[in-house]
Order: sequence, then C-alpha cells, then structure tokens
Amino acid sequence: MARAKRATLKSIASDLGVTHTSVSNAWNNPAKVSKELRDRIFAHAAQVHYEGPNPAARSLRTGRCGAIGVLFNDQLSYAFTDAHDIAFLRGISSVCEEEGANIVLIPLKDRHPERFDNLTAIVDGYILNAPYRSHPTIRKALARGLPTVVVDFDAPELPSVLTNDRAMMRETVSHLLALGHRQIAIVTFPWSQDHGDVFTLGHDVSDENHVVHERVLGCRDAFDAAGVAPEGVLVCETPNDEDGGQRAVDRLLRRRHDLTAMVCFSDRLAHGVVARCQALGLSVPRRMSVTGYDGIDPPGRPPDGMKLTTVRQNAFEKGRRAAEALLRAPAQAGTPIRIAAQFVAGDSSAAAWELETE
Repeated sequence: MARAKRATLKSIASDLGVTHTSVSNAWNNPAKVSKELRDRIFAHAAQVHYEGPNPAARSLRTGRCGAIGVLFNDQLSYAFTDAHDIAFLRGISSVCEEEGANIVLIPLKDRHPERFDNLTAIVDGYILNAPYRSHPTIRKALARGLPTVVVDFDAPELPSVLTNDRAMMRETVSHLLALGHRQIAIVTFPWSQDHGDVFTLGHDVSDENHVVHERVLGCRDAFDAAGVAPEGVLVCETPNDEDGGQRAVDRLLRRRHDLTAMVCFSDRLAHGVVARCQALGLSVPRRMSVTGYDGIDPPGRPPDGMKLTTVRQNAFEKGRRAAEALLRAPAQAGTPIRIAAQFVAGDSSAAAWELETE
C-alpha cells in the first residue's frame, strides 16, 4: 500500500488556492491573516492531519524559535499566585498571542537551579522582571547578547519599562506624616538575595534591586522634608507575601511598641500586616495605619471590606509594553518607557491624633 503523502504548508496552500505566506502566517503571525481565512486553513489542516509547522525546522530556517524568556525573582509557583505578577504575565501574553510567540518562565529562586545554570532554554530574547543585578542567571542572560528588555530595573544600556516608584513612595509617606504620624516603620521585600534584617532608614541601601532602592529613597525624601531623622525609622526586610508581612509586625513591635503606622512595599505585605495587627487587637486604622503598593485586592476580600491605602500601578500595561518593545518595535536604550502609578488613599490610614491607647 502506498504511503500517504504528508501534508505541508505548501500543499495546504495549493489545496486552498492561497499563498504559502498566508498559510504560514496563520500559525506564526495570526494578526496578518483574517479570521475567516485562518478558520479555513485550520479546518483543512485538521482534515489532512497537519499539526502545524515544525518548530525546530522553523528555528533552523529563520534563526528564530518563536519564544521569549521571562526571568523573575521568585519560585515558579509565585507567577501563578501573586496578583501583580499574574497581571504582568497577562500583559506579556496578550502581545505574544498576537505575534505567535511562546513564553518560557525562568524563576530566579528555584529548587533545582542547575536547570537554568547555562540558560539552555531556546529563546529569541528576554524580559527581566525586577531582577537583582548580581544574580548569576541575570548575568548569564545578559552575556548571551540576545535582545533584552528590563522592567523595574535601571539599566541605561538596555530598553526599560519603569514606574515612578520614588515619587509614589514619597507621596505615601507624606500622606502619613500629614496625618500626624511620626512613629512609622517600613516593611520591604528583600533588596538583596540575602535578607532578614531589621535596621534603620539611615542604613545604606545598595541599588542591587532597583525597586527597593527607589522606594527607600522616596521614603527618605518625605522624612527629610518633614525633619524626621532616618535613624529613627525602622525598616524590616521580609519575604514578599502575607506571611512575611505578619512576621514583620512581630519583629517591629518587639523593637518599638509605640509604632502607629507601617509603610509596606507591596499590597501582599500590607494585607499580612493588617491581619496580624487585627489578631493582636490593634485596630486598623484607629490604632495602626497601614499602606501598601500595587493596587490589588486580597483573596476573599468581601465587597464591603477595607480598602487599602496604596499605590495603584498597572502591571498589565508594564507587561504589554515590555513585550511590544521586545517583539514589535524595539525600544531605544537609555529612553525608558514610563508607566505612571497613582497614590490612592483608602480605609487603612487615619489621623494619628485619633489614635488612643487601648
């Protein structure tokens, strides 16, 4: 029995009376083909048992594999549980879907770091999401010389997407100071790969992590303008999740029981701080004012629940613009794409003079 001839892009184009390019675009550049034509092509491909172009062959032919690597500062599961990162990845994928590109997630915290030790994942370029400058995987990614866009990372030699972190944190702390607070502490996610310290705002903070560095500077700006010495402001480093926020409350109150406000560098930290304060009988905001950063709701928050005083940033837009800069119109190095955030006063902050000893 003669063996059936395997269907190809060329044979499908011939069967349908369309160009080879149109058939190729149905898989590789779907935005360039009408929905009607794509549907015809895919229907016919199913009939002739054609499953799509061979990615290895396409890579050899074009020098591209149709995938981008997204490096981020946590474990793989974090990308699917953190509301900010979920929105960020949705923004990237919205562009990748239109461009026919795939995403390879590369966590910088991994139980099996040897998997990415040499960055053997086949990708056409990278998006580096708020990385630590000296992390070995980041250095290896940059050394490959592939097209790269950085997000929340100050690298003048690369295209970047940045948020006005310093200005927003200055506005957040100024809000609390205007409410009469002076006994204020800061809860931050780690600024380096080694973390867990409690120190003061007078401590020198490196730019190992751009986000933490800029937000610390914003806090200092506000305290300096109000004449509050940074040496009197406690800072607690903790993992960036609700449990980390809860533990930070205990560590800070052991140092200073008279605290009236906590400034958190993420909403997840702030939600943990609120939960722990309430468990300790410290009413929020009457006894303890709490602020966050990101503009996300905690899981299971009821519709009439407390609205956090926070900074709302558009993570989806950051991801979308980063992917566009990498896949569509390469952005210029040294001219960052800026996505403005917005301070939003909520229910979790109140005037210090309304606080009473309980």
